[in-house]
Amino acid sequence: MAYQVKWTIQAEQGLKLVLLYLEENWTKTEILQLEYRIKVVIEQIKLFPELYPKSLQKPKFHKAIIDKNNFLIYQINGQVIEVLIFKGTKQKD
Repeated sequence: MAYQVKWTIQAEQGLKLVLLYLEENWTKTEILQLEYRIKVVIEQIKLFPELYPKSLQKPKFHKAIIDKNNFLIYQINGQVIEVLIFKGTKQKD
């Protein structure tokens, strides 16, 4: 059974920040490729929520690597996957 995916406000804001940075520094094609990779990872998580490794510090959180520059943190809450954080590795905290 596929899970439902919900993005937190923090994760949505993180994605917006990454996209703003990319619009200034990458081509449209590269941005579309990132969006595609995000969709693929989300689909994998929906079907196999335990696919990505758990955090050692917070075992209920999973970290999914999108590409070498981006990742997301999510947790499983019943039948809902909550995307908690989306972050670019080049972003400062």
